[in-house]
Amino acid sequence: MIRSGHLLLPFIFLIISCNKSKESEKTISPRIKKSTILDTPVSNQEFVRGTPIKLSFSSKKASIDSIQVTVNDETTTHKESSFNISLSNRNVGTQSIRAKVYIKGESETHYRKIIILPENPPQEMTYSVIKTYPHDTDDFTQGLIINDGYLYESTGQNGKSTFKKKDLRSGQTLAAVNLDQEYFGEGLAFINNQFYQLTWTSGVCFVYDSNMEQTNTHNYAGQGYGLTSLENELIFTDESEKLFFINPENFTIQREIEAYDSSGKADSLNELEVINGLIYANVWLRDIVLVINPKTGEVIQKIDFSGLLNEDEAREADVLNGIAFDPETNKIYVTGKYWPKLFEVTIEPKTIQQ
Repeated sequence: MIRSGHLLLPFIFLIISCNKSKESEKTISPRIKKSTILDTPVSNQEFVRGTPIKLSFSSKKASIDSIQVTVNDETTTHKESSFNISLSNRNVGTQSIRAKVYIKGESETHYRKIIILPENPPQEMTYSVIKTYPHDTDDFTQGLIINDGYLYESTGQNGKSTFKKKDLRSGQTLAAVNLDQEYFGEGLAFINNQFYQLTWTSGVCFVYDSNMEQTNTHNYAGQGYGLTSLENELIFTDESEKLFFINPENFTIQREIEAYDSSGKADSLNELEVINGLIYANVWLRDIVLVINPKTGEVIQKIDFSGLLNEDEAREADVLNGIAFDPETNKIYVTGKYWPKLFEVTIEPKTIQQ
């Protein structure tokens, strides 16, 4: 019996080895090598908007018959292996190219992402302070809007997050909604007679009526930062360079743009406001607000808000994060996290001396 047991071991080992070999054959699939190569452009190559984009292909075997190139749902056909294309839209940021290469009745598909930059750098802007108003230094400002002459503010920090209605001139809180401990308040917007308040990591947007009574919630993936409204859409940031246009009825993404200036992507976008059809975006941890074209993503102006607080005020405060526009008076207001003041400002071009 002992001998029989020893005789069986090699066979058992052989069976196990064969099974493992078969499993390996099933799971390992060699990558199919293409006979054509997309030589240019290289991945993430940058192009100034409006300049021709050269596509160049080579083949290891037979000559190429034709190439179909699709960008932004527009397809063109080319007989040469090297040619230029131009983009019909004006969007800046990432653009995707799909090229289908035909050789002797067969085809291979190549994908390439490129970056489109604006032709010109953003205009450098500064500010003048018109008036100052009190602001609660306990408020970690995350969202700021003006509606019917009142200041509405979303504040952050777990256990301290609120949605407040304030008297603009005195800074006095007239009404407040306290969020539960688990929520960290973020951006705030008003559209279709309703307020929308984001949360940071909870993936929940609270909806309130004009009396600040909660009526609904929406869920979303990822983190929430800035929120504003333009015409019939909400605009949402996740602190990247992306701006998402949202249907307020069901909170689905309708489209997105990327904010870019002539130097590259403009990320860390935070609190938002729309002023005269343009998006104003606070840049996290900087005293900078970018003015962005909502159709193309181009950064057309950069506003330097440094120096709003004096040294003593700045020592006790956090970063700039709050811009509000009153469409009835055309006045612009800015503040920050734990700031003691709300500033009414005008925006103007920087001079050489500045």
